[in-house]
Formats: sequence, C-alpha cells, structure tokens
Amino acid sequence: MSEHILKDGRTLILRDPTLSDAQEMIDYLKTVGGETDFLLADENGIEGLTLEGEEGWITSTLEAANTKMFLGTIDGEIVLICDVRAAERPRIAHVGGLAISIKRAYWHLGIGSIAMQAMIDFAKSTNFLRTLSLEVHAENERAIALYRRFGFVEIGRHKARINVRGTYYDEILMDLDLTSLAE
Repeated sequence: MSEHILKDGRTLILRDPTLSDAQEMIDYLKTVGGETDFLLADENGIEGLTLEGEEGWITSTLEAANTKMFLGTIDGEIVLICDVRAAERPRIAHVGGLAISIKRAYWHLGIGSIAMQAMIDFAKSTNFLRTLSLEVHAENERAIALYRRFGFVEIGRHKARINVRGTYYDEILMDLDLTSLAE
C-alpha cells in the first residue's frame, strides 16, 4: 500500500485488491465504461462478468508471477484500476501487458502518472519483465501523451480494430523497453 497526495490535496491510496472488492470492481467497470468510449468495457461493464468470475480474476492476479493489480481509492471509493499482467506462454513471459482506467470525476489530478510510475516500478522490480506493452484507442490523445511521457513508443496499429456504436477506430500498439531505463 502507498499513499499519494493529488493535485487537489486529496490522498490516493494504491493497494492490492481483495476478494471483498469484487462487487465494487464490477460496478466500477460499468461506471468507467459508460463515461468514455476509449475503454473496451461499456456501460454494461464486461459482458458475462460475474461476482465469482471477478473473485477468480482477483485470486489469479494475486497468485500470478510477475503480475500486479493496483486499486486506487480516495476516501474508500475505487477511482482507479490498473495492472501489469505477464504473458503466460514461456516464450513471451518477459512481456507485461498494461491496462489502466480512472473514473472521470478524478481525471486531471495526476492519478494516471502515479499509476504509470507504480506499474513501471513493479515491472522493473521483477527483474524478469523486459517489455511493457499496451493498446490504446487512436483518438485518446491524453492517454497517448501520458504513455509517451513515460517512454512508450508506437510500434504499430490495428486498423479499424475498435467498434464504438458502428464507427471503427484504429488501435495503437505501444511498448516500453524496460532494459533501456536507467536504474
């Protein structure tokens, strides 16, 4: 667990999820999915996700090697979920996929930067992960700028990969080479 003072003076607590967070995490995904078209979830959350499924996801995350999920809370409310998830196949297990979402009411407070640094620090601490990889909606300029600030570079695109209400958008693929970062 770590505490971070935000731009507005409130305290963000980054911590591991627990099984008792599962229902609030499901509700969170519905909220953030309804707030932006830049996530894969929508106002319905993740299709087919059950409480048992979310509890299983939390458990598997806590048990997985080279994988870490962070919940960000302010005054007990989940405002951020992010994770670094190592690939399971041995030939690509040195690659960690990165995901992040923040409730709209908490945008522009520095939470994204705090989360990115926490995920990069975790990945470096594994002494195993060599690359962080992410996908981002091509029109999500603020997220792309954040990722670039932390050293991610565009390595490719999936054309028309994302379909939001019948409109197709490109998905940008970005990587961060952890071996090139100074200690």
